[in-house]
Amino acid sequence: MDGTFWSKIAISSVILGLSMLVFNMFSTAPDLSKMLLPPVHASATAQELLDTVVLSRFEIAVKEQGHLARAAFAIDNSSVHDIKNIEILCTLFDAAGEEQGRDKWVIYDTIKAQTNGIFSTTLNRYVTRKASSSQCQIVDMKKITSPLIAIHRGDATGSGGHQNTGNDMHGDARH
Repeated sequence: MDGTFWSKIAISSVILGLSMLVFNMFSTAPDLSKMLLPPVHASATAQELLDTVVLSRFEIAVKEQGHLARAAFAIDNSSVHDIKNIEILCTLFDAAGEEQGRDKWVIYDTIKAQTNGIFSTTLNRYVTRKASSSQCQIVDMKKITSPLIAIHRGDATGSGGHQNTGNDMHGDARH
C-alpha cells in the first residue's frame, strides 16, 4: 500500500463527507420543498363541480413499520352528475407546519348524484414519518355521461328482435 492508495481513500472520504453535508443542508431547507413542489391546480371539471362535490372529511395515517399509508376519505356529491375517478391530492405537514411532501390517491368507484361515499385504502408507499397533519383537496374527477351507442336486446321469441320485413331476398320467394 503506497501513498496513492491512501490519498485516494482520503479524497473519497472528503467527497463523501461533503456530499452528505450538502444533502443534509438541502433536505432541511424549508424553501426547497416549495421549489420542487409545484402549486396545486384543480382541473376544469373539478373547478366546475367545486361547490357540489365536496371532500367533507379525510384522514391520513402512517404506520411506523413498512411505511403503510392508510387514507380515508368522505365525499359528498350533491351535484346532478354521477362522478368517478376522483383524484385527491394531500399535502403533508410536520409538527412545525412545514410542508413535507404531497401524495395523490384516486377513488375509482362511482358516486351517484345526490349521494355520498366513504372510501378507505391502504397502500405500501413511502410517506414521511415526520408528517403530523395533512390538507387534502379534490383536484380532478370525471363526470359519467350516457353512452354514445345504445344496444337494444331482442325479445325471447326466437326472432332475435327482428321483425319480418316481407322481403323476398330472405328465402320467402315463391315461384
